[in-house]
Amino acid sequence: MKFPIFRISFLFLSVLFLFLVSCGTDSRHFSIDGRLLNLNQGEFYVYSPDGRVSHGIDTIKVQAGRFSYTVECDNPMTLMIVFPNFTEQPVFAQPGKSVDIKGDASHLKEMTVKGTKDNELMNTFREQILSASPAEMKKCAVRLAEDHPESTVATYLVRRYLVATSQPDYATANRLLKKIAEKQPNNMAVQRLRGLCAGKKTLSVGAAVPNFTVYDINGRTVSNATLSAVPTVVVIAWASWNYNSTSRLRQLCQKAKSSGGTFAVVGICLDPDKEACRRMLKQFDAENAVTVCDGKMVDGYLYNLLGMSSLPGNIVIRNGRVAACNQNVNDI
Repeated sequence: MKFPIFRISFLFLSVLFLFLVSCGTDSRHFSIDGRLLNLNQGEFYVYSPDGRVSHGIDTIKVQAGRFSYTVECDNPMTLMIVFPNFTEQPVFAQPGKSVDIKGDASHLKEMTVKGTKDNELMNTFREQILSASPAEMKKCAVRLAEDHPESTVATYLVRRYLVATSQPDYATANRLLKKIAEKQPNNMAVQRLRGLCAGKKTLSVGAAVPNFTVYDINGRTVSNATLSAVPTVVVIAWASWNYNSTSRLRQLCQKAKSSGGTFAVVGICLDPDKEACRRMLKQFDAENAVTVCDGKMVDGYLYNLLGMSSLPGNIVIRNGRVAACNQNVNDI
């Protein structure tokens, strides 16, 4: 039996379409499909600590508990999803891959991400630390990084548990990053993190503020002299997507307004967009803070020069010298 040529062409195109759909995401993108119970609608933020998301921060819309997101991806990268309660969850992206996220909005720590080896490795790590102490979490992170230096999960864990913490462990971080770099020689995120940690030490109490000159969001000069201009200055790292940091920024700015000029705030904004930073400062009623935002997020110059590594990190400076680090507002 013979089919007309147009029917054969239509059949071929239909089969080709089904094949392409079954293959999922194309080789230059990564996609997420998710479902969360107990969350009907809302939105999440997503950014990459590797600096790989265009515009710095994207938004994921949630409808009827379901959401999807597709991003350009030509190399493995880490995505951070920021949920409405400001908790963060990493998702490890690979070109041409897709993952499924399932969980309960009231138990986000038990969320699972399936579809790639790295994400399933992270699922295992989450299960290990569900009831662990901070010290035990660090041990689990170090052990996983040692056992799986070829995985992008290892880089994330080094940053999260050894670098971006109130008590960084740069010696262990450098040791692990060297091992990771040997297995991932072309991973630029690993190289940047190694550069950030190389020879770095947290400023110790009593140390003088190092010399620097940068510009605030209004183009005015900010230098080490700025940090000695009043008796007490607090340098605080903050970002619009981190609730704890914005709450602390507001509290500090309120104290500065009522201090009679004896107390000042210098903010280092880790948002990628300077204009968005300005809008947030107005919203937070924190426009009296001197604010530096170079758009480089955790790779920013001043953030790293001062040895800062966490949100909401802070340094208390009195008469030009470090008086304390990572204090709560009442102690300051």
